[in-house]
Amino acid sequence: MGNHQSDLPPRSERHGAKKNNQQNNSLLKDIVSTLLYIAFLFGIFFIINRYFYTPVLVDGDSMEPTLHNGDYLFLNVYSDIDNFDIVVFPPPDEEDEDTRYIKRVIGVPGDTIEYHSDILYINGEEVEENFLDYSVEGKDYYSSGNFSLQSLLGIEEVPEGKYFVLGDNRLNSRDSRSFGLVDEEVILGKVAFRYWPFEDIGFVE
Repeated sequence: MGNHQSDLPPRSERHGAKKNNQQNNSLLKDIVSTLLYIAFLFGIFFIINRYFYTPVLVDGDSMEPTLHNGDYLFLNVYSDIDNFDIVVFPPPDEEDEDTRYIKRVIGVPGDTIEYHSDILYINGEEVEENFLDYSVEGKDYYSSGNFSLQSLLGIEEVPEGKYFVLGDNRLNSRDSRSFGLVDEEVILGKVAFRYWPFEDIGFVE
């Protein structure tokens, strides 16, 4: 009988080719999995950014010492607004669509607001403003002065759908003392979280 010569490559070569195919398939699966994971993260970020939280950049020092120029924040766009929340809104007396103000809510609908010798009174009761760190720059830096809603705006209390806002840096802030009350419908959201700079990451109060 004559010798039969096979066209197949040697077994060692076949084994090597099979191993390479397995490695290539494994690598392809890893790449696809990574791309799907990245797409998933981008999708989650888009949904959060579009429907729940919006990133903003602090530009200026009117909220010192709480917020600093260059801070990056997330706004909660679906949250009730209460006293001392920090909110972002377009300036009520300007038409610049790109300008945004960031201030602290001092008075909500139904509140009476008064300042006497830098002491805040809401509805006749003294309220301590713990967010004003007098030890940083000295008390004069945060002076609120003496005023009431009556003397400032000619009203007794904050009307429904309006808010009275101030910057924490009272001597260097353009706020309700200048432009009056802020409409609830124009508020873009309240500050929830600071994500930059790294050393200041955390929730904002």
